[in-house]
Amino acid sequence: MANAVLNNSTNGRINSTNGRAQRRHVPPWFRSGFRVMGAMAPAAAATFGHRLLFTPRRLRPRDEERAVLARGQRFSFDVDRERIVARAWGEGPTVLLAHGWGGHSGQMTSLVDALVAAHFRAVAIDFPGHGESEGRLSSLVHFARAMARASAIFKPFHGIVAHSLGAAAVTYAFAHGGLQTSRAVFFAPPSDFHTWWGHFRTQVGVSDAIWHKIQRKAEGWLDVPFESIQPTQLAPHMSTPLLILHDVHDREVPIEQGEDLARRWPGATLQRAEHLGHVRILHDATLIQRAVSYLTEGAM
Repeated sequence: MANAVLNNSTNGRINSTNGRAQRRHVPPWFRSGFRVMGAMAPAAAATFGHRLLFTPRRLRPRDEERAVLARGQRFSFDVDRERIVARAWGEGPTVLLAHGWGGHSGQMTSLVDALVAAHFRAVAIDFPGHGESEGRLSSLVHFARAMARASAIFKPFHGIVAHSLGAAAVTYAFAHGGLQTSRAVFFAPPSDFHTWWGHFRTQVGVSDAIWHKIQRKAEGWLDVPFESIQPTQLAPHMSTPLLILHDVHDREVPIEQGEDLARRWPGATLQRAEHLGHVRILHDATLIQRAVSYLTEGAM
């Protein structure tokens, strides 16, 4: 029950029927109950909070997304004994499509036809705990492992197009997972997770002491310190040419984060959009063509 409450609020900001970003809030009784648990049973609260933080909501693709998915070649592979589902369209240099937290490969299908028309092979993955793939818990590190496995299958990737947390996972995979590509395009990328973690703490009612326990538990589980996954720390060491597309009215990942990432990533280009928000930016025909043109320039 508590997991459902959170997934319909903090992590569930995308409405499953229309795909629009919506801000919701965890009810006060949940925060009060979590605070009581933290005071009376801190270890249990930390375990519960850890599961809440790393359990994504599974959204259903919209009808138009399902239609494009149905046209793709479905395949699967294993990562850490979990089955990962992916689809591929077209022939040519491979471009990986990476969705964000709580998303699915269908959200990236708006780019498929344009990529295929430009003679690329588009490959979209449902990351662990998302879409049709197996798993309940997930993280940026899980995303990166899945991309590394896909890279071994489709090597080399010519390009990667990633949305939101998927972009942060690509950055981490460039730095720590051996992922390589000629060019990358990020839609609405975060540069820093402290705001997200702070929102989670506020919404759920996580005290400093319990957050410290959650962080230690997560770092042991993932075998990485939290600071080592921050895009702000990784970006200055990147060499992959990058195009960032970010809406100035994005309420989920503010434009300031895209601007920050562009400043820190050597040679990155930032293009601002307006009135598209965090999700609809993936469906804008002008920006899709800009992304495909950027990848095409790298193929010449």
